[in-house]
Amino acid sequence: MAEHSHDDSDYSVVDQARMTLGHAPAGLYLPGIDGATRREATRLCARDYLEHHVFFNNRGFHNHLNHHLLAVFALGAPVKRLQDIFDLHKGMQRPSYSLESDVQITADNLADYVSDERHYPNFIKFFQGELEAAGE
Repeated sequence: MAEHSHDDSDYSVVDQARMTLGHAPAGLYLPGIDGATRREATRLCARDYLEHHVFFNNRGFHNHLNHHLLAVFALGAPVKRLQDIFDLHKGMQRPSYSLESDVQITADNLADYVSDERHYPNFIKFFQGELEAAGE
């Protein structure tokens, strides 16, 4: 497993993760949602995506940090609260695996690796390529 950690002021993680938060319809805006909170929520979701495994333990329990961040963001939480939530959750998360350089997942061999969580980053890379090819 790879230990990844980014500085709390490092916004390059957003580009690394290729992450954006869309804009909600005008009727869904609550007080407190602004450019600064959107930017911070995006940064913290990107950090979670880059640094943590999809499971927070070895029994298959899912990491719900992004769900928590996005819920409080949507309710108008300030930037400090978003960081506090990230800090609360990060200690219980498993680090993300490193990309297995000797394995390239394709549509033809996908089923061969589907049950091996060590290849989780390889699946992410495969599906990112599929989305890009589809114009998403």
